[in-house]
Amino acid sequence: MESTSSEYARFLAYGNQLIEIHIGLRDMLADLREGVVPEAELGTHCLAFCAAVTRHHTGEDTEVFPLLAARHPELRTFLAELERDHQVIAGLLTAVRDVAGRLGATRPDAAGRLGAAGREAAGRLGAEGVREELDGLAAVLETHFIGEEKRLVGVLNAIDPSEGLTGLTA
Repeated sequence: MESTSSEYARFLAYGNQLIEIHIGLRDMLADLREGVVPEAELGTHCLAFCAAVTRHHTGEDTEVFPLLAARHPELRTFLAELERDHQVIAGLLTAVRDVAGRLGATRPDAAGRLGAAGREAAGRLGAEGVREELDGLAAVLETHFIGEEKRLVGVLNAIDPSEGLTGLTA
């Protein structure tokens, strides 16, 4: 029979948490790309998704990776590569935020008029423009998530959950 503490440790395994967070981010991204989110709400949902990815990567960079680098020097090069990935992804997130933020400008105001920015953007942005940006982001994120999961899940699951590693949250 397993003790309560080992059950607790298994439940809080950080590697498993990482996978669950990635699944949640993948699901959010799929909803945005596949039209599950109504077009009228697409910009807002894109901004929320970008914020979630940014929080997750910031937590990894500031809390998780330094701890792993100190305990596992053999991972330092890989962790540095992941941090560079985070910078590339941040640039892609900025592009998504920019397009998603302008998506609202293509909507008419209460009187049914489009502003000058809205008229200019309406022909070239729209939901399709947002989804094109998301497609590029999805390809990079998927490669990043797979690499992270392959190399780090076992290492993270070996960390004692009482250490309070919170940098994985989305």
